[in-house]
Amino acid sequence: MTNILILGAGFGGIRAALDLEKKLKKNRDYKITLVDRNNFQVFTPSLYEVATVYGLIEDNFVQYLRGSVTIPISEILNGKRVNFIQAEIREINLKDKFVLTGGGAKLGFDYLIISLGGETEFYSIPGVQDYAFNFKTIDDAISVFKKIQEVYDNYQKRGGGDIKINIIGGGFTGVELAAELSCCAGNIIKEHNFDKKCTMINLVEAGPTILPVINDEARKKIQKRLDTEMIEIKANSPVSEVGPDYIKIKTPTGDGGEIKSDITIWTGGVRGSRLLENLGLKLTKKRTTEVNEFLQVKNLDDSINEKIFAIGDSATLIDPKTQKPVPAMAYVASDQAAVAAENIINHINSRKLRPYRPFYDTWIAPVGGKWAYFYYKGTNIKGFWGYVLRQIVDLRYFMKILPLNKALRLFFKDLVIFTRND
Repeated sequence: MTNILILGAGFGGIRAALDLEKKLKKNRDYKITLVDRNNFQVFTPSLYEVATVYGLIEDNFVQYLRGSVTIPISEILNGKRVNFIQAEIREINLKDKFVLTGGGAKLGFDYLIISLGGETEFYSIPGVQDYAFNFKTIDDAISVFKKIQEVYDNYQKRGGGDIKINIIGGGFTGVELAAELSCCAGNIIKEHNFDKKCTMINLVEAGPTILPVINDEARKKIQKRLDTEMIEIKANSPVSEVGPDYIKIKTPTGDGGEIKSDITIWTGGVRGSRLLENLGLKLTKKRTTEVNEFLQVKNLDDSINEKIFAIGDSATLIDPKTQKPVPAMAYVASDQAAVAAENIINHINSRKLRPYRPFYDTWIAPVGGKWAYFYYKGTNIKGFWGYVLRQIVDLRYFMKILPLNKALRLFFKDLVIFTRND
């Protein structure tokens, strides 16, 4: 029996499991095992919607809200020859080819796909972990949702004034969250007849621009949209400290001053899983493992571990065209998973491996309400039609991993809940 073990049930892990199952389901000599700490996959592109949804304030709605972006693994793998184990991963032993779970189970493997996702990087900035809301998991998004409700519920009790919200990190997550938060705040203000200018949202970015990976034309359009949503962009503003009700900005000439904050949300960085350390693998500064063109991991001596593959946020591949790391995006992880799965089959059958050809010349940035910027190979579509394309992309993903009726049910559930802000 050949054991194929997949660590992590994110976009990459699920795609790898489904592809391998499809190709090996008639062969009883193979066993596919998927391991994840959760019994659901989080549809992370909609986390910002969970944090900012308008109109759900009762506790019994929180579970309903949670279900809008969590897809049960049992539904994805129903009828599939994939063994799913819900467990924390305690140890990975590449030499002796086994993984230990938190419950003490020992899982042997012949082939391994590492798809553990990333962890939040705080860059050792004082106070970030203590006072800022992280924004990585469904629990993080629910916590932000509850805090927003609390702050606005207490607005009149504290005698009015300004509500100051600081989102640290000007990548896609920070931009999407800031824009939708502005829509949510606008609805709350209108409902309670608060001062229309009571909310101040800052998007704080250490670098010279927000969204550094996109082209200048698109950035200008998105910045204009953010300006319309009354969001202030603070570029060249690295955060030096976060406190219970403030953040401090560092400038080249010294301390840039203190900014008051009722809610501070950290979207500023991602690093590889700490499980990757001490495995004898070659890691990058972001603590991800380096992989070759076939997505096989590199050892510290640059030799290749032929039966160990890494994808998504766990892996770094240098794009031969740009000589820069391939960016970590959900669809990139899915594309890599397809290649890793195919290469396991190829290796088993002593066939030539397929090189992964990076493609990431497309992205969608929702920027508040029914407005998004869609970019694909030089084609730019913004506004309502960009928003429509984003919905189509989401539905297409659901239909890839779920039966049609369940995919449609989840899609329309999300649509009903998340259009409350629009």
